[in-house]
Amino acid sequence: MTSNVYIARQPILTSENQTYGYELLFRSLQDDGSLKPAFDDEMLATTRVVVNALNHIGLQKLVGENYAFINIDEELLLDDILLTIPKDRFILELLEHIEMRDEVFERILELKKQGYILALDDAHCDPNFIEKFQRIFPYIDILKLDVSLINTEILDERIYALKQFDFKLLAEKVETREQYNYYKSIGCELFQGYFFAEPDIVQKKNIDPAYKNIFKLINMLDSDTKVEQIARAFEVQPEITIQLLRFMNSGLLGLRSNIRSIGHAINLLGKRPLKQWLLLIAFAKSQDQSSGFNSPLISLALSRSKLMAELMKQSAKNKAMSHEAALVGILSLIDVITQTSLEVVLSELHIDQELKQALLTREGDLGVLLELAISMEHFEIDKANLLLEKLELSHKELEEALLSVM
Repeated sequence: MTSNVYIARQPILTSENQTYGYELLFRSLQDDGSLKPAFDDEMLATTRVVVNALNHIGLQKLVGENYAFINIDEELLLDDILLTIPKDRFILELLEHIEMRDEVFERILELKKQGYILALDDAHCDPNFIEKFQRIFPYIDILKLDVSLINTEILDERIYALKQFDFKLLAEKVETREQYNYYKSIGCELFQGYFFAEPDIVQKKNIDPAYKNIFKLINMLDSDTKVEQIARAFEVQPEITIQLLRFMNSGLLGLRSNIRSIGHAINLLGKRPLKQWLLLIAFAKSQDQSSGFNSPLISLALSRSKLMAELMKQSAKNKAMSHEAALVGILSLIDVITQTSLEVVLSELHIDQELKQALLTREGDLGVLLELAISMEHFEIDKANLLLEKLELSHKELEEALLSVM
């Protein structure tokens, strides 16, 4: 099923007016046409932001080479699903209502050891706030001073106590030049607020997998199923396959080779990270469990993928390329599904050049195979006969492939 996803982003700037990062917030289209937070659950909102950023919109498009700030409440802080969030591009913004229990403190120490960058949100100079969070000040990288909550006369007296720590000071909710000049003068290095820019909305088509299918894959990973079987399970679920390719193209994995098949992608990623990624999607979908509808386009891509894989299995010279054929079939309608040109979509995916050429120009045996599958859908029998000859396939092999996918 396809739908629109929305993320609000607001830039965070340096004192030299350079972009340091963006705070990302989940938004949903309301009945009156406005875009608002869809629910009060911070953990659910944040996982939706991460899934949409990595799997649908693309982190590079959202923040470029800069950091992505995301809100972390106590529930998400203590949940192992947090560890699926890439630590080199995301800054974890701890919300001010987190309770500083020993369990929370130990978790913060653990995250610091693992290399996560931590910010503390909505800071002010109230003695109760400082007393509550002073224990974690040595482990915070960025302290976000909420301009709307701060009495500057009191801050003038206490700013030196804050400067003994190594964190950067960020002034947020800055709305006037006077506020900007003041907070810059006391040592703030980063700034955020309407004075610089209001949040803008980034929109993208979402290709949404059925909830039950995600857990089917998770169960396969838990039971030590062979990669080839897991790959086949992905191949019959185009929605998850497309999300996986987008995630792997996010620039976070340092891939050294282009992806040729789903099995290849799974081996590059690894089973444990794959399971964590699926769990993140599952949680982000946890309020949409009834979503199991497949659009006609998704069904057509699936049928095309199955037929192309079966035809390759019948081929004497290309038998080993059935998984590549399946992937080409899955991606062959991605431009229509996402309402984006094929050239643009493929430029966002880290797939092998041979597969891209098959999709864009119908080059090579994979391109001819795709043409054959399309000609069968259109009942273009004369064209199909010519394409069978090019692929050195017989009518009987075509008939067997068609029967196997019915």
